[in-house]
Amino acid sequence: MTANRSTSPTPTREQSTAPSSATLTTSARPAPPAPPASPTLADGAPGAGLSERGAAIVREEEALLARVTAHLAAAATKPSRPPPAENYEEQLLSLRDQIAAARLEDVPALVQQMERLQGIAARRNENVVEPVDPKSPYFGHLRLREKGRPERDVLIGRTTLVDASAGVRIVDWRHAPVSQIYYRYEEGAEYEETFGERDVEGTVLVRRTVTIDDGELYRISAPQGTLVRGPSGAFREIATRATELSGGQGSAVRPEDMRDIARAAAGGARGGLGTGAAFHAREDRHLPEIAALLDPRQFELISKPDAGIVVIQGGAGSGKTTIGVHRLAFLSYNGGRRFTADKMLVIVGSPALRAYISEALPALGLGGIAVETFSEWARAARKRAFPWLEAPIEENTPSVVTRYKTHPAMLHLLEQRAAELKDDARARRDSRGTLAFWADVLTDLDRVMAAFEAAGDPEFGPEQVKRAWRWCADRCPAVLDLDPGDRAERKAAMADEPADDDDDRGGDGREVSSDDRAVLDPEDDALLLRAYQLLRGELRKGKNVLVYEHLFVDEAQDLAPIDLAVLLGVVAEPRSVTLAGDTAQRLFMDSGFRDWRATLDDLGLSRVDVEPLRIAYRSTREVLAFARAVLGPLADPTPPLAPRSGAPVEHHHFPSAGAAVAFLADAIRPLFAREPRATLAILARHPEQADVYYDALRMAEIPNLRRVRAYEFAFRPGVEVTEVRQVKGLEYDYVVLVDVNASTYPADDESRHLLHIGATRAAHQLWVISTAAPSPLVPDWLG
Repeated sequence: MTANRSTSPTPTREQSTAPSSATLTTSARPAPPAPPASPTLADGAPGAGLSERGAAIVREEEALLARVTAHLAAAATKPSRPPPAENYEEQLLSLRDQIAAARLEDVPALVQQMERLQGIAARRNENVVEPVDPKSPYFGHLRLREKGRPERDVLIGRTTLVDASAGVRIVDWRHAPVSQIYYRYEEGAEYEETFGERDVEGTVLVRRTVTIDDGELYRISAPQGTLVRGPSGAFREIATRATELSGGQGSAVRPEDMRDIARAAAGGARGGLGTGAAFHAREDRHLPEIAALLDPRQFELISKPDAGIVVIQGGAGSGKTTIGVHRLAFLSYNGGRRFTADKMLVIVGSPALRAYISEALPALGLGGIAVETFSEWARAARKRAFPWLEAPIEENTPSVVTRYKTHPAMLHLLEQRAAELKDDARARRDSRGTLAFWADVLTDLDRVMAAFEAAGDPEFGPEQVKRAWRWCADRCPAVLDLDPGDRAERKAAMADEPADDDDDRGGDGREVSSDDRAVLDPEDDALLLRAYQLLRGELRKGKNVLVYEHLFVDEAQDLAPIDLAVLLGVVAEPRSVTLAGDTAQRLFMDSGFRDWRATLDDLGLSRVDVEPLRIAYRSTREVLAFARAVLGPLADPTPPLAPRSGAPVEHHHFPSAGAAVAFLADAIRPLFAREPRATLAILARHPEQADVYYDALRMAEIPNLRRVRAYEFAFRPGVEVTEVRQVKGLEYDYVVLVDVNASTYPADDESRHLLHIGATRAAHQLWVISTAAPSPLVPDWLG
């Protein structure tokens, strides 16, 4: 592996000599030639700048690799003879026949034998051993001294090959019991383990992680130092900081920090953490004392007049959420009875952010404010508005349908059609009429085509519109058939008898069956609510009108214009609203949100200004430089301002996840020994990738390790392994982005946004790890 580099771009860059599959360069650049063999210097060290111990380590590892390579080459030239295979199927059939003819007292023994054979056959099928890849045969090296046995070298790789006579022992890191020693013990440690029924004791004499690609040794990580092959082929030592996580404990703000700030402020003390603020009572009825680190721009937005819409565009860590929650506190303090907790609503982008803000609000004296995701809030409101509509929700709505239903053109069409019905005395305006109106708008092809043509969206043309329309035309009639009132009327007409809502039979006496197509898409909640507002007026909660005096929407860029229109419709006049978001952190590319200006125009808010936040407090300059680079053409033309510097962003490349986990475990253990209150996130794009890292780190016995699968964040020190999508709005002292490979993060907009979001969760230090050809989004200057 090539050396790690910081995020500071330089005019020249050290070019890796490794092939493309192992370099830290992007896959788009041609691979330079393989490096020559390490030159032997006058003192015998394979590197000019190495210490005597470092040179000895390099010689030892190169000799070991040469022995393994020679053994694999010799084995490849020998004719292969497959091992004798037992015909388990034939034996099982024979036992079955014996059981059928056996005496009753003999059956248990035969059944037991049959179960044993089934178990053996299953294990043999599971343990299909792949051949060792000579280009990257192993990534870990152990030398063990066990009681009663000679010293032996054990190599940790991705498959198993053991030939004791040749001194080659390669074991699979995922299954072999001895690999537990590699992940759990450090060099020089004594170990005690139980392998099967055998208790093993010994000492780890050597424990090293190596990077081998195309049969060449590129990197050695050992307790004595990290040695990397340079372009000339000679090894050199790299700085410890490149392989060490340190100095970031307490960089990230957590809910308990905000509670501590509030308690301190209650006693009259000034203070703050990050961009947090603490309030206490003042007689002048103006904004109470705020933490010293709140900047003037944030102060200005918090103290905006109570009437009006405040729209905040701010990058990651710029204080959007802080401004939103403190504006709630400002209005509550200054607004008297108008802005009580039950009259304010907070809409957030994820359950994780909901939990975080729910923890933070009581610290500001704001207990009792509803904090919900939009999907939760809209689903509950839709069920109150249409209590009889018992339709399941489609789990796999096609992207083209999502874009169709959330597109601004659909919002305008809905409003246009509702205006046309305003003077129509025959129009049905009850909830059942609203459902019919919803279905008609979605399935009137001529009106839909005209609306989308007027929108002039080059990325959503007539072909996409027709595909989505067919989906709706197929499903909307089935949803309408769920209406018990209309169904009863149709039955009555067929049977020429009065309608009976409890009659589940048609006029011909046959039972009416449900239609599998009678499902709603998640986007239909907002469409139905907006249709209800346009035709019937205010939404209701029981007998009361559903209305709020102040609305705060965080992560607004992930809501569609129609979602925002519904929310604005439940705010009392004069409207008091705070919308906050960052167009660089979009998670949903098909949500209908394009940019702030276009979205405000869609909502009829053309005169509302967008308030930019330029100072990013959470992440360091180095992290923000990386995050901006991965955005590429999507980045804001005006870069954010970072008040502080920190550790360089490091890109570590490994031939496999097993090697990456070993490297991470070696870095995490000393980190938490030094910084027990640190928070670390290991972020993957997909759940399966997160599972691999979590399982391996658990095997390595990393303390305070948690696998977050459904936003169940602990907000306490430790290591959380999860997917990037789940951490939106959160922050950690340290972040490690894993499997940043070309196959996982190709050069598309969604990948750019995800990498940007993951990187900007880091308050102090960021690592990027690739285990195959690195993503083309990794900037060149990172290596």
